[in-house]
Amino acid sequence: MIDEIQELLKTSVSGVFETMLKMGIRGIPLTPDTMTDEPHIAGSVGFIGEVTGVVYIYCSAGFAKTVTSLALEMPIEDVEGDELINDSMGELANMIVGSLKAKLVEKGHSCILTIPSIVRGSHFSIEATSTTTRRVMCFRCQESSNLVVEILIKPAEGKD
Repeated sequence: MIDEIQELLKTSVSGVFETMLKMGIRGIPLTPDTMTDEPHIAGSVGFIGEVTGVVYIYCSAGFAKTVTSLALEMPIEDVEGDELINDSMGELANMIVGSLKAKLVEKGHSCILTIPSIVRGSHFSIEATSTTTRRVMCFRCQESSNLVVEILIKPAEGKD
């Protein structure tokens, strides 16, 4: 099922970026230099139900500022302060996972979403526990900015 969910998530990421941000986005291979040494912001939203997991989206602080500018339709020089960017990244994660949830429900898998959370920092990584399956995808936006999306899925009780 993880392969199916990963494909649904790819579609959700593309749909949100193209519809809400009017920004093209394409999948690229994940390489060790995908993320720069610049500080990063990660937004996450979980989903709980027949399918349980969490999605993390993260990008450089500079790209998060661009995303905030586009989402709020305001000049980038007016985007000031961490709180505005944090809220924007949390909402972006919420929209992406909300789209994924809608696709799961269409396929008969009920679930509810958790509230978004934000992590800021440099040189951090998301690690899965031994009972979860992890997939990582990378997307290129504006020909120079990367967005990494990770999904961790916990197997349903009594199912492989």
